[in-house]
Amino acid sequence: MKLNLPSHPGVYLFKNSAGKILYVGKALNLRNRVKSYFRGINSNPKINLLVASTRDIDWIQVDSSLEALILEADLIKKNKPKFNTQLKDDKDYLYIKIPREPFPRVLTTRKHDLKNAKYFFGPYPSSKSVRTTLKILRPIFPFRTCKVNQGKVCFYYHLGLCPGVCVGKINETQYLKNLKNIVSFLNGQKNDVLAKLEKEMKEFSIKREFEKAATVRNQIKSIQYVTAKTYDISEYLNNKYGLENIRERELINLTKILDLKNVPKRIEGYDISNIQGNLAVGSMVVFTEGESDKNEYRRFRIKTVKKISDVDMIKEVLTRRFKNSWAQPDLIIVDGGKAQLNASFSTLRNSKVKTPVVALAKKNEEIFTIERKKPIKLELNSEALHIVQRLRDEAHRFAHSYHSLLRKKSLFDFKS
Repeated sequence: MKLNLPSHPGVYLFKNSAGKILYVGKALNLRNRVKSYFRGINSNPKINLLVASTRDIDWIQVDSSLEALILEADLIKKNKPKFNTQLKDDKDYLYIKIPREPFPRVLTTRKHDLKNAKYFFGPYPSSKSVRTTLKILRPIFPFRTCKVNQGKVCFYYHLGLCPGVCVGKINETQYLKNLKNIVSFLNGQKNDVLAKLEKEMKEFSIKREFEKAATVRNQIKSIQYVTAKTYDISEYLNNKYGLENIRERELINLTKILDLKNVPKRIEGYDISNIQGNLAVGSMVVFTEGESDKNEYRRFRIKTVKKISDVDMIKEVLTRRFKNSWAQPDLIIVDGGKAQLNASFSTLRNSKVKTPVVALAKKNEEIFTIERKKPIKLELNSEALHIVQRLRDEAHRFAHSYHSLLRKKSLFDFKS
């Protein structure tokens, strides 16, 4: 069986000769996870039976581990695959439950405790993933674990994880409104939650209730950060190639926003990493058709710049990059603001390179372009913003990992 899977997060489906789904699993790296099933005899006889019964493997690539978790649970619930219950008894799967009660709590539970549930989500094969998900959600949308009006504030209120149900700081209507966001989020409807929160934020601003508007704004920013650009799960359930469609939309949206002549097939992202100018490095990452193309990544040890100057360092990196005969980019994105943009633009022109270049400033997620005096401020749910953030974050990760490697090597050389 040829296993030509991508090295990305997603859900995999083992099928028999009739096309029936035998098993659903999730993975951060689909290729490595699925290949692991076929490396000799497994100590678990049920896994050996699963492999022997499998005639086809399908997969759905997604954008984040959180999406993979939600999609896996949805597919197990929908298809009830034989080996999901055989490999781990259904009673051992964990569910997220919101019971029928005043000021409902958000709990993790087993199947036999779902009777009084108003909402439940799952089953989730990974209990660790479920608890991590709730740990991420609770600071954004606080919920109670304490007793209602118990007379003194609970421990979690001091941590900002309980909205104050314990001492009557929130009424039930407000609490249920907050809880609905958790329900929508766990249903994979992140964009709906964001749209609702953005509407609330504008309404509070119009009423000049700026403190409430700031609270909602922080919720929006937190969701954008922790979900790693999560899309609605229905996009994957209804179409195996949902992620390809998403990537295409992101690129088309970016083309319109930046007023590019053509949709950029190859985008290069650049970042600098150093501590007070020491062991400075630069990174070049490449996205092809909207996906990271790690075979094309390059890293640079800064050689000519001895002072603390990201602007001069990006100049050096771009100059060296375009002395090579690597594939030409359709768009260049550098980390930084107007100074980094101007330096990059002048360096490219000196190198006779006419590729469009923009800069993404992290503080306010603004895009600086040569043609516009003012930066482009994109909506938080903008698909163009998703792809430039993903590229910028990957360039930062790649530069930082190289810088850390050099620091460790330098420390080792010093000790020896």
